[in-house]
Amino acid sequence: MAVELDDLTEAERKALAQCRHAVLGTERPLRLDCGVDLGPYRVAYQTYGTLNPDKSNAILVCHALTLDQFVAEQHPVTGKEGWWESMVGPGKVLDPAHYFIICVNVLGGCMGTTGPLACEPASGQPWNLRFPVVTVGDMVRAQAALLDHLGIPDLFCVIGG
Repeated sequence: MAVELDDLTEAERKALAQCRHAVLGTERPLRLDCGVDLGPYRVAYQTYGTLNPDKSNAILVCHALTLDQFVAEQHPVTGKEGWWESMVGPGKVLDPAHYFIICVNVLGGCMGTTGPLACEPASGQPWNLRFPVVTVGDMVRAQAALLDHLGIPDLFCVIGG
């Protein structure tokens, strides 16, 4: 069963309309540290700048667990400015003119990445409190799966929470 977009809250729909997402784990589920195989699952992310031909300018920005992928722009749901606009933008440390900046909403997040409000593929019902326990290691493996999906073998830098 594919991960559908109709299992989203209104806020997630609004957020996903302003960013990218990928459905991963369809061929090989993500093995979580708690022993659950999660798949398929959706990963929402935002990018800034352009990936250069040799793919050597990619930077992964990790957000704190209470934030999301909207690092350097007005948030489509809250209307607030990006949470790291002091670091990301033209002429700033993370300049999209030089780098391809990727920020991924963490696994279990609420802005488009599969989490407790998403539907469990087996039942078609929201996971709610049955959503598997997710560790930072699980989040990193989901980010790595996205990088593989995007064809980015190595990162120039990883920064953030």
